[in-house]
Amino acid sequence: MNLPRPILLAALAAAALAASGLLAADLPQSPPLSRIVPVADLDGQVKFYLDELEKCVQDESEYRDATSRVDAKAVTKLEKKSHALAVIALAVGLHDQPSQFKKAAPGLIKAALDLAKAADYQSAKKGVENARAALFSTGDPSSLKWMKVAAMAPLMGEVPLIHMRMKRDIRRFDRNIERLAGGAAAIAVIAHGSMPNADETEKPDEVQKWYQYCIEMRDAAAAMNRASHEKSLDAATEAMAALQKSCDDCHAVFHKGVVIE
Repeated sequence: MNLPRPILLAALAAAALAASGLLAADLPQSPPLSRIVPVADLDGQVKFYLDELEKCVQDESEYRDATSRVDAKAVTKLEKKSHALAVIALAVGLHDQPSQFKKAAPGLIKAALDLAKAADYQSAKKGVENARAALFSTGDPSSLKWMKVAAMAPLMGEVPLIHMRMKRDIRRFDRNIERLAGGAAAIAVIAHGSMPNADETEKPDEVQKWYQYCIEMRDAAAAMNRASHEKSLDAATEAMAALQKSCDDCHAVFHKGVVIE
């Protein structure tokens, strides 16, 4: 039986998530996501990351740059963007505010993770096309839960890139409010979505500390998001300092020697 593409994408996404066995029932309870960031900012980040991924496959030269590794353990740009998109899509699917992409969330998650595994230029280009097509898929977001949908290394590799962009943008705060709000929203949900990745840290037995640092990072980013919407430079500057501290404190325990600039 040939299923319509949107239904097929949704079915494949549900199967992949169920097969992963990564539901984390013992995670701290999530507050309503509207208390963290507005869904409109996350919708904007879905579009932003799809555009970023399209840039990665504009031609084979861009693809080589996006998938180059300094060593075997290095995380590529394509992997960082794909995994970040997966977590942002999960947050959209779980958000308590209505979103144009809520039903697409299961398909987006699967498409993003499939793209991260692309082995060559043609499969990556096709993967980006599939991710864009997943925007029009119709899945069941009520089947989603906070779970490990992405690997920690690419997620934590993406955070400093967002953070550096935000540090540049805050210097011209009035001109960059929308971009600051979007970046803060992305960091907030990446922080919350990283809680299930405690087993990937250097100290997997320190689960409660990991949760604590994820929450601190999430809340600092959420404060930055609010400050941007309120157009308060003072509050944004304070939130940026809190975000920096949350990263430094976490790295002092879980990843010594790494400093977020």
